[in-house]
Amino acid sequence: SLVAPASPVPSPRVPAGEQRRPPPPAMRSFLRPAGRLLRRAQAAEVRPGRAFATNTYEAELGTGRTVNLSAGAAALPLEVLEKAQKEFVSWRGQAISVTEMGYRTQNFYDVLDEAEERFRKLMSIPDNYEVHFFNGGATLQFAAIPMNLLGQSGHWRTTHYKTANYVRNGHWSEKARDEARMYCHVNETNLDPEDLYFTVPDAKDWDIDPKGRYLHYTAADTRQGFEFQEFPFDAVPEGMPVCCDASANLGSRPIDVSKYGVLYAAAHKNFSTSGVCYTIIRKDLISPDVLPGTPTMCNWHRFSTAPNKIWTVPVTFSMWMGQLVMEWMLERGGLPYFEDLAIRRSRLLYDLVDNSGGFYRCFVNDMRFRSRMHCVFTIRSGVGKDEELVQKFLSETAELGWLDVRSHPLGIPSDAIRITMYNPQPYETIVKVRDFMADFQKRHQ
Repeated sequence: SLVAPASPVPSPRVPAGEQRRPPPPAMRSFLRPAGRLLRRAQAAEVRPGRAFATNTYEAELGTGRTVNLSAGAAALPLEVLEKAQKEFVSWRGQAISVTEMGYRTQNFYDVLDEAEERFRKLMSIPDNYEVHFFNGGATLQFAAIPMNLLGQSGHWRTTHYKTANYVRNGHWSEKARDEARMYCHVNETNLDPEDLYFTVPDAKDWDIDPKGRYLHYTAADTRQGFEFQEFPFDAVPEGMPVCCDASANLGSRPIDVSKYGVLYAAAHKNFSTSGVCYTIIRKDLISPDVLPGTPTMCNWHRFSTAPNKIWTVPVTFSMWMGQLVMEWMLERGGLPYFEDLAIRRSRLLYDLVDNSGGFYRCFVNDMRFRSRMHCVFTIRSGVGKDEELVQKFLSETAELGWLDVRSHPLGIPSDAIRITMYNPQPYETIVKVRDFMADFQKRHQ
């Protein structure tokens, strides 16, 4: 059997010589129902296919899954994991795992073709765009974009006299900008304030160089909870390719792919496990005229002209998992379904924050730019002022067994909290988070 043997639900570990601390008195009423369910789960037999580590909320849901609020790698649908578990050793009854398939065999070509077909159907990708599942996550494309697009506009020695436009709206846009600076002059539109709280100017006031080779922006940033609900394409000069890092929200809403030159996303948010970048490139932007010295792994033309668009060993497992996830998404109604789910989930938390009388505070107050994928907030007077309360919040959620309830670890002080809500995140989980936040506010108002 591939299923782990049934075992009692493990309790959180306590260092040797220490006694377990009881929860704060005010938390006991909140924990008591979950505690009863946990004891019931410990006494029950674990169902086949669901013998995973559990906690109080898992027992309540009856799924044997932890509450995973990680921003990446993110939670995956339980149905997909169970299907992958069933087929892991014998893919489609052929007594071979996807992880041991030759990547230049018909079996893997079938996986690749089905993954692309489902991705095209899900995203409504026009025929004049190529789909690639590049190695290296989205970060590799930070370099690939200038290397491919600038090569078509001049010689290597004159590259630094070329310009690209970058919209800065958080941590990942900064990373993309810094990579591009190695190859060209970057003309930056900075929307990211020094105090971390966003006030976005009208797009007509953005500084966009009309001679720039392209414009790059990040659709949603995980650090402060910023997301363009509608990008102002009218502000982009006619004919300028728009390149978008959509790692944090691709697959969460319908979009018009034809408005983009390059659209790319790391797989480990809404689509799959880590290691792959889902990339959509308009065909006229794929050219052998890349910057001299461009590594093969960044050369779109090399991949485009390779047999089956495979130049090197692909991340086979992640591509297969993505195929299964997209099948799951299509079965549920595709992008309109997940957009509705994202709106309802995020509204649960934002309504609580906005009606907390200032106890909770988001970095983004304008609903046009609030992320549906991440609710990032501080407690009371903001960053650097209430670390003790934030630490209590994190400690209490850890006692509940919730995973990765924290701010982005790079470039932001520790006293910020992030709740992640990618496609597979159950609505019921966010209801539980909201209820805990309301209870926490009552106890610490």
